[in-house]
Parts: sequence; C-alpha cells; structure tokens
Amino acid sequence: MIEKWSIKKGFTLAEVLITLGIIGVVVSLTMPTLMQNTKKSEATARIKKFISVVNQALISAESDYGMREDWVIGEMNNSDAAFAFLNKYIKPYIKSYEIEKRVLLNKNMATLRFVDGSQMSVKIGTCYDIYYDINGEKAPNELGRDIYAFILCRKSGTCNVNSNQIRPYYCVTGGTKYPTHEEIIDNCKNKGAYCTILLQENQYEFPKDYPRRL
Repeated sequence: MIEKWSIKKGFTLAEVLITLGIIGVVVSLTMPTLMQNTKKSEATARIKKFISVVNQALISAESDYGMREDWVIGEMNNSDAAFAFLNKYIKPYIKSYEIEKRVLLNKNMATLRFVDGSQMSVKIGTCYDIYYDINGEKAPNELGRDIYAFILCRKSGTCNVNSNQIRPYYCVTGGTKYPTHEEIIDNCKNKGAYCTILLQENQYEFPKDYPRRL
C-alpha cells in the first residue's frame, strides 16, 4: 500500500513580518486611547475618594468644633491661615503626612499630602478655595489635567452656591445665572477652573467632550 503524505503549508517569513507590522500599527493607534482611558479611570477613582474622605472629615470636625458657620476663616490669601485650617479641621481626620506652606498657582496656600501620593491645597478667601492634585508634585500640575478645583463656602456666605461640604469650584455674586454647559466647557478648556463642574455633571466620570488631555 502506498501511503499518501499530506503537505502542510506554513507561513512564509514575509507573511509573518507583514502580520506583525499590521499588529504593530493597530497597537500604535489604540494604545494612546487605552492609556487615556486608564488615566481617566484612575483620576475618577481618586477624585471620588477625595470628595468622600474630605466631606467626612468636615462632618467629624463639626462634631468636635461646632457648625462650620462659626469657624474662623482667618486672614485672606495667607498661608498661615490655610495651614491652621488644614491642621485643625482636616489633618486629624485623614491619613496624611506633613502640611507645607507654599505658593501654588500664584496664590499663598498650604498643602496637605496624603498617604496615596495625592495632595490637597487650600487658599483662604471669601471661601476656602481647594485644589486637589491627584498625583502630588508630579507633572503636569495644571488645572483640569491633574489638579481639580473645589470650593467650601459658608451657608451664609456671598457665593451663589453655598454648602458645608466641598463642591466644584464656582463662586460668584448671588443671583448670577449659573453657567451653561457650553460656558463650562469653554472655561475648562481655557482656564481649567470649571473642569470639576463638568465632571460633576457626569457623576465625576470623564465625559466624551472633556476638553483637556490628562
């Protein structure tokens, strides 16, 4: 009996190289998007945790020191006052490291560094301007990219958005019309301050029209 041998064809070197080249092109096109999505997911998780932890700290501080309307804000644009606020009302209730007096974003502030590498900076004004940096001192250190602006105002304050909890940065004279979505997008793109409002509109997930690259 004569056995029939089947001939199995394999890939040639040229075909393998072409296939690898196609895969490389696909990866190069999709990798930036995947990295951006990963960064956005990590940023979302940190921002949500920050809001929850700080607001809980404020509740605990009110339990110890009375309603926040009675707290002394301190001298405006003063790093010592910002340091005192963080040291008394925030640091005892959060796992953190040291507080540093500094100039950040051309403003006199104090910064409290958290154990996860993020940090919270405060400027004393009519209200407390709060800046949360999700990656600490690492670049780019820009509003809307790794720094997110919040505000803490007295219920009896002058801001048209008042609360005993931190909320996205927005403080103008009472009665002023709240910005439209288009105005929020424009401010986030050009200044970065309203980016946190844009995130709040989307439950702190980064929307498709988010105008800044992380």
